[in-house]
Amino acid sequence: MTTQQTQHARPYHRVATVMSWPVATIDHQASLEEGAEALAADELGAVLVLADGGLVGILSERDIVRHVAAGATLSHLTVGEAMTSELTTAQVDDTILDAARAMRDADVRHLPVLQDTLIAGMVSIRDLLAVLIDGADGDDVVVVPSGTRVVVQQD
Repeated sequence: MTTQQTQHARPYHRVATVMSWPVATIDHQASLEEGAEALAADELGAVLVLADGGLVGILSERDIVRHVAAGATLSHLTVGEAMTSELTTAQVDDTILDAARAMRDADVRHLPVLQDTLIAGMVSIRDLLAVLIDGADGDDVVVVPSGTRVVVQQD
């Protein structure tokens, strides 16, 4: 996968500037064993799950570990049975900070990025962390005497 990350992305920039593309996908009828192999082969933390060409869920390392810990035989379960179907997503025009807040609120580490209803990319907490740290320490954050942090946008 490639990332379109710019060197100087800031928290107020569009999430599209740091998302990865292409995105790894898997069919919901694939075995959970195949899902685990797909994650391991590409060293990924999550893959998007498709049914009839549409996004229906996300399969993460957490999903697989939960089933392994329960003693499941991965070849006997489908990705669709193990995936997370309650998706939290971002739109390409959302800010990096908005995406980070959505991930925090949903307690997820991977966020599908959509252009309307089509898959546009994927962003992980790792993609956002450096931007947020750099933004917190950069010249574009001013702390006023009350302790309030103000982000100065310089586009």
